[in-house]
Amino acid sequence: MKLLDILSKKVLKKPLTRELVSYILFGIGTTIVGFASYALFLHIGLSVALANIFSHFLAIMFAFVTNKIWVFRALNFSAKNIAKEFFKFLPSRLATLVIDTVLLKILVDVLSYDPIISKLVTSVIVVILNYLTSKKIVFK
Repeated sequence: MKLLDILSKKVLKKPLTRELVSYILFGIGTTIVGFASYALFLHIGLSVALANIFSHFLAIMFAFVTNKIWVFRALNFSAKNIAKEFFKFLPSRLATLVIDTVLLKILVDVLSYDPIISKLVTSVIVVILNYLTSKKIVFK
């Protein structure tokens, strides 16, 4: 992605910048996929729980593909390698979902912090953890 390379070289001027910039951009895309599919599933009549499960699955799939190809440039597409990467990616994303939920529960229900501010705080933690697990474990 030449645009990402140009943006990272001109804006941040660091070796990992293309990777970080693309991770952020595709993270925004993942969020859009998650929210848009959630709204669509609700619109077609699914329950909140099913809409959340299906939209989360679609967001995970989108994140896996974009992280593999464009963020970390892990271009080995053998079925064995894709399966290996996916079965490292999925548990890491589910683990950060659990971490996010537990931290939110503590911040909002136990410490009585604002739910929106709490979600912003936990989102930062989750994004960092997702990046590190993807870089160091999944797509190394």
